[in-house]
Amino acid sequence: MAEDSMELLSELQEGMNQLQADSPELMAAFVQMDQAAYVEGELERKYKELIGIGIALAVRCEYCMNIHVKNALAEGASRDEILEAAAVAVAFGGSPAMAYLSTTIMKALDAFE
Repeated sequence: MAEDSMELLSELQEGMNQLQADSPELMAAFVQMDQAAYVEGELERKYKELIGIGIALAVRCEYCMNIHVKNALAEGASRDEILEAAAVAVAFGGSPAMAYLSTTIMKALDAFE
């Protein structure tokens, strides 16, 4: 797995492109589900991205951590909001979540701010 946040997202995009070529029906279904989850409703997209950060930390998905930090920043989330959302994840995920917060999330913030 790549160490750099930009490389990590590039690696993810390459894999998704290959999966699109190999299994277009699966990708179409995933994209449709993912887009539906992030439609603004009662929650603004920014808050959905912050929730995504928390879940990504709890399940330890570095790809997800990076994409949701990038997206949260793009949706107007501040560094402090992202760190606060991450702190909630640490309350559930313990030491492993703290390790990813202190490495992956911090690197992603520095890369995408």
